[in-house]
Amino acid sequence: MAELPEIFKISRQMKETLNGKIIKDIVITQEKCTNVTLEDWKKRVIGAQIQDVINKGKWIVTKLNNGENIALSVGMGADVLFFENEKKQADKYQIKVLFKDGSGYTIRFWWFGKFLLCTDEELASNPEIKDIAIDPFDSKFTFEYFTSILKGKRTQIKSFLMNQRNVSGIGNAYMHDILFKARLHPQKKISDMTAEDIKNLYNSIISVLNFSREKDGLAYEKDFFDKNGKYTIDDFLIGYKEKRPCPSCGETIISIKTGSATSFICPNCQKI
Repeated sequence: MAELPEIFKISRQMKETLNGKIIKDIVITQEKCTNVTLEDWKKRVIGAQIQDVINKGKWIVTKLNNGENIALSVGMGADVLFFENEKKQADKYQIKVLFKDGSGYTIRFWWFGKFLLCTDEELASNPEIKDIAIDPFDSKFTFEYFTSILKGKRTQIKSFLMNQRNVSGIGNAYMHDILFKARLHPQKKISDMTAEDIKNLYNSIISVLNFSREKDGLAYEKDFFDKNGKYTIDDFLIGYKEKRPCPSCGETIISIKTGSATSFICPNCQKI
């Protein structure tokens, strides 16, 4: 599942490639992934020009010059692929956006994706989007800000970080190494964390996510130009490495259940 490094890269590639393009047509073969009819899509977006593309957590929002917004969630995964002309487009897709210059992009959802059309007002009030917190790549995500959102909280640290209303963009894939580098057990309560724990956690979040961004994201995720990332299993410290030795102390890495998800930890380095 794509997380912040992958979504950030695709949104920036879309911004650099699509800004100024005028929408000529749109194809939607799976209407359950969207919120309005295809007829409404055509009425509201054909002839509109792309002004900007941003990410809001794991969502990618394309802003049009007529006050409309296209909000994309890749859900459990999706191929969002640019093409220079329709002869080079992907064979399989649920969404196709075509521009006047003949270029466009397709989206093939793996599972649970969403492609929503919203006015500025609808976007601002959409319950799935409006409360998404800032992400660690945002310049406002400072250590002082991070400390402030933890203040007074008593929940477990992993569940807090996974809640997109607290910190956006982080999912289970990078969480294992983030908590390992900070030497924190995923079930440790925020109220039991020391000032040093908080500082280590902040630095770990920034370090792990930036390292992935430098490597163009996870190796099984494609970018806007159909290129895979370079962050492989070898780049994980303990994530998905059950029964292997901890790179720090040599203890055997184990997996535990944390809520509905699995967490990989070193039982020696990450004591609750």
